[in-house]
Amino acid sequence: MRNPDQPSSLFWLVAGIGIVFGSLKYGFGSLQAPGAGFITFFAGAILALLSACLLVSSLRTQESGIGLGILWKGLETWKVLYVLTLLVIYTLLLKHLGFLISTFSLLILLFLVKAHYQLLKVILISFLVTAGSYLVFQVWLKVQLPKGILAGII
Repeated sequence: MRNPDQPSSLFWLVAGIGIVFGSLKYGFGSLQAPGAGFITFFAGAILALLSACLLVSSLRTQESGIGLGILWKGLETWKVLYVLTLLVIYTLLLKHLGFLISTFSLLILLFLVKAHYQLLKVILISFLVTAGSYLVFQVWLKVQLPKGILAGII
């Protein structure tokens, strides 16, 4: 049986080459003055290079009848659905509750999914990450984060 990496790596190799040629249409520019196709050129080149490496590797090793079912074996799908649900709720509440409350709450709930920490440690880590990201983005980079219900306080 064919290795399942062969068709996927071939697809991404063709996609990477297509991205490289498509980016040349927008102008490459130089290192000092990059053009519109500068980043996409290198992204496509890296994608093509990694895909070619995977294709060569998959041609050397043959898979022995293992299907896609093994990818789902032992996977706790409820955690994936839980995280996706949390992210959707986060995006819906971000504007109303604000960055600080929403992010702090999200991080607590995300840490409780897999981490086996004590609740106090989860709260402390969530607080430090939220405060650190607030300092970096709001104070240092001057990005306007949603204030939400804390608009009059901060």
